[in-house]
Amino acid sequence: MLVKARSIEQRRAILDDTLLFDILLTLGGIREPDTLFPPNDVPGLQRLLNAIAESTYDALKKDCLVYYLLKWHRDGRERRFQRDRLIPPQFAQLAEAYWCLDAAVNVQIAVSLLSDSRLNQDYSSKILQAISTASDIDPHPLVVRYVRTAKPLLTEPDDLDLYLVALAHHGLFEAWNFQRSFSEVSPTRSRLFKKMLEWCVSRTSLLSVRFH
Repeated sequence: MLVKARSIEQRRAILDDTLLFDILLTLGGIREPDTLFPPNDVPGLQRLLNAIAESTYDALKKDCLVYYLLKWHRDGRERRFQRDRLIPPQFAQLAEAYWCLDAAVNVQIAVSLLSDSRLNQDYSSKILQAISTASDIDPHPLVVRYVRTAKPLLTEPDDLDLYLVALAHHGLFEAWNFQRSFSEVSPTRSRLFKKMLEWCVSRTSLLSVRFH
């Protein structure tokens, strides 16, 4: 299985040089995952599969990584692999969601899958980044939907800003209430308020350009 290396590298660059798959490989003890994925030839694919086989993961998690790789064929063969290897549905769903986000394909499906309470909610910052950088859809409703259904713990400033802007697109009153949910003395509240003002100014400027 050889993936389209150029499109993967472009997507990796958009995601600050780290795919969700890169994170998973690293957590399994695989160093410099970007040198292994995407493979450019058959020997490269074999090196990647060997690295997965020798990783610190258990058999189930290794199978999930292979499931992810099989998704790139986009012909359904990963489903047969799931049946043959008896991968539980929730694990296959998580691998499916991560593939959709890394590939920027069917991001709506990824958000739906991640709303399943059986799935862990790790890597929320990377997931939000992946959702927000999907180019063929309006990502703002999906950001709001992901946060409201999966309920990830938002602590990073970039994540909070991203959610505030998504809420503003959804409805300015909702964004206003979100920033007011923080204490009056919290620096987060003042930063989010400034972010909301910046969004309002930018929207006003954009509308002004459109009507002139």
